[in-house]
Amino acid sequence: MSDIALFAANILVSFTLSLCVLIVAIGRDRQLLVWALIFGLHAASYGLIALRGQVPDFISIVIANTFVSAMLALYVEGIYRFELVQPRRWPYWLPVLATFVSYWVFIDDFDTRVALGSVFYACQTAYLLFVVIRVFKGREGQGRWIMMGAASIATAMLVFRLLVSVFADPTVVAGTGTSLIPLTTSLAAIAVLIMFAFGLIVVFKERAEQESLELALRDPLTNLGNRRMLESTLKRALRSSVRDKQIGAILLIDLDEFKPLNDSYGHGIGDQLLVEVAYRLKECVKGEDTVVRMGGDEFVVSLYNLGTEPRLARDNAMLVAERVLAEISRPYQCLTFAFDGELRQKIQHECTCSIGIAFFVSNEVSQEKLLTNADLAMYKAKEQGRNRIVVHQD
Repeated sequence: MSDIALFAANILVSFTLSLCVLIVAIGRDRQLLVWALIFGLHAASYGLIALRGQVPDFISIVIANTFVSAMLALYVEGIYRFELVQPRRWPYWLPVLATFVSYWVFIDDFDTRVALGSVFYACQTAYLLFVVIRVFKGREGQGRWIMMGAASIATAMLVFRLLVSVFADPTVVAGTGTSLIPLTTSLAAIAVLIMFAFGLIVVFKERAEQESLELALRDPLTNLGNRRMLESTLKRALRSSVRDKQIGAILLIDLDEFKPLNDSYGHGIGDQLLVEVAYRLKECVKGEDTVVRMGGDEFVVSLYNLGTEPRLARDNAMLVAERVLAEISRPYQCLTFAFDGELRQKIQHECTCSIGIAFFVSNEVSQEKLLTNADLAMYKAKEQGRNRIVVHQD
């Protein structure tokens, strides 16, 4: 395959990808603009290299290779932006500056600039692979594997190019020529481009599906989990309880003085109180525990890993329940506003809660039975005067 055909293939593929991503990105997702720029820089760099001898060397050598280095830096930038991470940028943008300076200083020294460029490119792709693995570690789905594969191929290709340029003849790794290495490099560049583009599509699709799932499992008012999330987490908790012999518990929490507030001031004020209750409940539990809103003014806290001894598990659950009881009973400040946004009234409201606790230590008890047990205990707390904790005796 001739140089012209390889360069034309790289330019055509990268330009087409850039144009397609740009069309999707405009007005919809600014993160994709970075990827449109990446593919555009790939086309521009190959276009400038193809014009070597017809344009000044500063453009076909210095600018073209700086575009390649900037493209590798933007790969890292795009992945970080996808995960909404604010990284330190100097580790992946400093090589771009170094590439520009070294190619400019050694523009007439072919061996030196090729060796330095190979070092910079190899370091950048190795860092890119590190970032891909770090960012997508633990993420489910197939998109991450495609991204890792693309970064691995690019790293292997440029590390091999570095070794050849240092220990063999640098001319065989030149951007043009009929040797096997430039041919392989050009074909690998096309493969990496396509893999990154396809991996990008898959990762965005998987993220959209995950966000839709999370929305389906969230209460829109309090941003707590809902009944569907509770069913999912309890299912896993019951299975792990058998495996680890750990006792767990659920706390069914019902607000005692919520209806009078709603009746007197309307649902807007009631919603303010529910949001504050959700915040206080999350402050009372560990990160591994789950807080959900069942509906209305009813909440459930799921506690895991309370211990293997019943007395210890009961004490641990009671500590959390007493903390919840104390936090919920603190006065609430609710605000009402006029239509023009001006503060109309501050409302102080006191609200307690009744808590029913049910324990589990195996998956023999069903979720429905567990919730029924906690519900029975909660109603006993109501009957005994409210603002108290009752443990279901089973």
